[in-house]
Amino acid sequence: MENERPVSSRPMLVLSYLAFLGVVPLLFAKRDSEIRWHARNGLLLFGAVVGIAIAATLVGTLLPALGCLYATLMFFVLALYAFIAILAIVKALDGQRLLVPGISRYAGRS
Repeated sequence: MENERPVSSRPMLVLSYLAFLGVVPLLFAKRDSEIRWHARNGLLLFGAVVGIAIAATLVGTLLPALGCLYATLMFFVLALYAFIAILAIVKALDGQRLLVPGISRYAGRS
């Protein structure tokens, strides 16, 4: 496993994909561009989930007939988010990047 990260950076890589805790690696790993990329990727992924939740809440509130779909939609969105976050953590710890379509392209921007 030649791509494996040093032990000291492993907690930062895990924090990168734990919702809003991705801010911690951004603040404390200023010199490691790889950790910063993962932190931005994790925060963008979490931001996408928050955006979907806000949109679904507004639709459910404004159109009560569709309110029952809110819980179903959010269940699938959160399950998908958990799956992607776990997969991203595993790949990050192995020295790789998980490219999430529509999200990861913005992680490389400073």
